[in-house]
Amino acid sequence: MISAFFIYNQKGEVLISRLYRHDLKRSVADIFRIQVISNTDVRSPIITLGSTSFFHVRHENLYIVAVTKWNVNAALIFEFCYRVVNIGKGYFNKFDEEAVKNNFVLIYELLDGEQQPILSSNPVYYMQLNWGLFCLNATDIHETDTLKMYITTEGVKSERAMEDSSKITIQATGATSWRRSDIKYRKNEAFIDVIESVNLLMRTVLRADVSGQIMMRAYLSGTPECKFGLNDKLLLEKDALQKNR
Repeated sequence: MISAFFIYNQKGEVLISRLYRHDLKRSVADIFRIQVISNTDVRSPIITLGSTSFFHVRHENLYIVAVTKWNVNAALIFEFCYRVVNIGKGYFNKFDEEAVKNNFVLIYELLDGEQQPILSSNPVYYMQLNWGLFCLNATDIHETDTLKMYITTEGVKSERAMEDSSKITIQATGATSWRRSDIKYRKNEAFIDVIESVNLLMRTVLRADVSGQIMMRAYLSGTPECKFGLNDKLLLEKDALQKNR
């Protein structure tokens, strides 16, 4: 549970401030500036003063800071901070002091959407936050492209506003929020590459491991459901069924 979220510049000036809970006062922002930004000896990304913990990451000329009084999952908090940075870069192409000052209204809109999952102790919301920044009710909206359609400061000046709004809702609440449903290709096809790498020390085996990755490029219309089997057992079972016929 994050109690407060701040973004500072390298001088210690507060650019973004949002209190989510009532267990902290706004003056807590001064504590971080004095204890961390003004103190060059502090290198740890986590500092606890009394019962208050400050989690911070540095990006460009900014400090992104989350504050809590709770015993929280540190990895989850840092995931949240880095997600703020990544979505900011997705919106503004960069995320620095100038971008924050020029787009503070939009940043507050994004952060206000965070209140529900951050304040909730429900583990479902923790799982959703691992995947993305924004959560609405039980829906996980985490792709930057989807957020750009859902949260914007620009007015819609199109006769197709209702149609576009409907598409946004479908994409935002669907099972594949990262993909539009109206994508069309002349030929439906998909390419899968299975890449494996084997490392081995010869003679007496001291260490051996196999690592790999599956790369896929899909040219499929709409949002089809695809199932791929990559196990020899499937082929053996298929051959056995054919022999029994």
